[in-house]
Amino acid sequence: MKTTWALGGTFAGVGGAQMLATMERDGASGVLLTLEHWGIDATVLLAALGAFLILGLVRPWGQRFPRWAPALRGRRVPRWLPLIPALLGAATLAPYGAAGLVCAALGTSGVVSVSRGDFPTPGDALLVTWIGLGAFAVYGIALGVAAWSYLRRTRPVCAAA
Repeated sequence: MKTTWALGGTFAGVGGAQMLATMERDGASGVLLTLEHWGIDATVLLAALGAFLILGLVRPWGQRFPRWAPALRGRRVPRWLPLIPALLGAATLAPYGAAGLVCAALGTSGVVSVSRGDFPTPGDALLVTWIGLGAFAVYGIALGVAAWSYLRRTRPVCAAA
């Protein structure tokens, strides 16, 4: 959706220039508007960090400090360091996305009315809602599974003396 807007396309009845104009009207800073023009906004940056976090939880390199940290190179990452953001992310994103999907389903079925917001029709607003909140729910669940796996794999082992 954001890539389509950044490339000048239209998604859910809104073009990239229109989205930039809306952000400018709402008081976004020059830095945010410049990044948004390239298809990069806060959600894209957070998604990149989230992808790095989830990969670090499931790949062996996530258990060691990287080479670019010379003072810590080769040492094990403290177990809690990736787990705190992972568990906080899973505990907030999965329920937020799931609750949003329930609301989207209620709006789609006509049980509740849907505001069109900055979109041409309520249907366009629902399309963006389904995509955005569906992504939050799926990522939150995946993050929880990855954190659980990391927790089990890094559990201290008691050795016989």
